[in-house]
Formats: sequence, structure tokens, C-alpha cells
Amino acid sequence: MAFERFAVALGDGTMAGLRFGADGPPDLVFLHATGFNALTYRELLAPLGARWRVVALDQRGHGRSTLTADPRRIHGWDFHADDLAGILPSLVERAPVLAGHSMGGAVAAMAVARDRRVADRLVLLDPVLPGPEWNRIARTLDQAARIAHLPIARGAARRRSRFASRDEAFTSYVGRGAFATWTGSALADYVADGFDDATDGGVALTCAPAWEAATFAGSFHDGDALAAKLDVPTLILRAETGSATRATAAVQPSTIVETLPGTTHFLPMERPDVVRERLAAALEARDAALT
Repeated sequence: MAFERFAVALGDGTMAGLRFGADGPPDLVFLHATGFNALTYRELLAPLGARWRVVALDQRGHGRSTLTADPRRIHGWDFHADDLAGILPSLVERAPVLAGHSMGGAVAAMAVARDRRVADRLVLLDPVLPGPEWNRIARTLDQAARIAHLPIARGAARRRSRFASRDEAFTSYVGRGAFATWTGSALADYVADGFDDATDGGVALTCAPAWEAATFAGSFHDGDALAAKLDVPTLILRAETGSATRATAAVQPSTIVETLPGTTHFLPMERPDVVRERLAAALEARDAALT
């Protein structure tokens, strides 16, 4: 499943990305979840490259991107939407399908809520859409208190950040925790770009635990308000178990919410075949609109 690496300069570093399929303006732009990276989704995205041009990006603080990642500066996820707005003009000629998983889905939605012209349509894979009650609570807390309040953020802060090798990291993850339901290919790809060679030997996480924890704790946008602003054709593909998409009532008529049976929050790594079908359908609809 071949791909090409590229990087685009932004104000304080570069955003790394992967290109599947032919060179040129992408038909699909994909954003990963908190703590992951673009390569994690190769099994999902690479087959689409046989027909369409697909780009997946490493967001700030993740994968091979070199953008400044200071956890103390995370006060919500708007900065990720800023990064996306900064890079899209250099990539696209006409509005692509914009897709993302978890945080990536929320960031894609934020970009469209700001300017509907940035995407032809959205495919959001169990996007983080918290209810207004968490929004109200979180805005009264500082970052440390938000991390303490959220189990997923506390766990991220305690993650083991170094291993002797990528092989050791892969072995330690197989069948455990969040990775328990993943395909072997997705896990191997996550590890490949989720770690970098350390100067004193071994490998270290490219998404530092402090950055991952602060990012989780920064998820205090109002999911109801965000979903209500999505006035482009949108598919929200929701996990059956443990979904992060809790606010799905206030949606536009152009939004479809589908629950994928037998999946958890990690549905792209569990059922890449089904998720790929939904992405292909969105791309075909975009193509049809051109004719």
C-alpha cells in the first residue's frame, strides 16, 4: 500500500502528510484522532488511492509534524482548525471531502462551521461531540483540573513514552487497552510513525504524553452547537459501544447519523472495509456533483 510523504511549511514549523494515489489536489483530506498519526489509517485510505487522490495529515504535536507543541497553550481545539485553514489553500483547488476520526472529525467540523466552502461534504468517524454540560464544567477549570477530571486524559499523562524498539512497543500493545480490537496492520502503522528514534537509544513517542493529555482535556467545545452549524452533506458514523459522539440531536437536515454495529470508538481500525465504503460513497457523490 504505497504512499508518498510530503510536508508543508506553516508559521512555526511544518505539517507532515501522506499522499495516496496520484499527485495533485486531493479529493479527500483526512485527519487522525488524538495521539495517533496519518499512517495509522493507511489500511483504510490506501485502497481509495487507486481511484482518487487522498491526503492524510499529521496534526500539530503528532507524527512527523514539527509544529510547536507546547501543552500549556492548549485552550480548546481551535488551533487545530487554524492549522487546517492554513494548509488547505496550498493543497486543494476545489473543495474536497473532509474526513476525520475522533478529534480529527471534530476539527474537520470546526473548519466547516467557520467556512462551509472548505469542504464539499464531511465524513466524521465517531467525532468528539461532547454535550453542553461538559462544556460548562470544563470552562470553570484550569488545564490541570480538566486532566484530573477526565480518566482518558489522566491515562494519557501516565503513558509509557519510551521503548527499546518499535518491535517492543508493538508487542506491548497487541491485544491491550485501546488497541485490543485493532487490526494488526493498523497497529503496526501506528507504531511506525507514532515513535521516533531517540538520541540516546531506543524510541520515544512522537506525541508526547503531556501533549496528548492536554489535548484530551481541551475537548470542551459544545458538540450540539457545532453539529447544528454543519450545512454541508455530512455523515456521522458512530460507534455502537463507547461512542464519543454524544451530541447528535441538533443536526442539520443534510446530516445523517449512522451507528456501525459491533464497533467501538476505534471503528476505522476495526472495520476499515465498511468505513472505506462510506468514504468512497462520499467521493462518488462529489464526483457526481461535477457532472
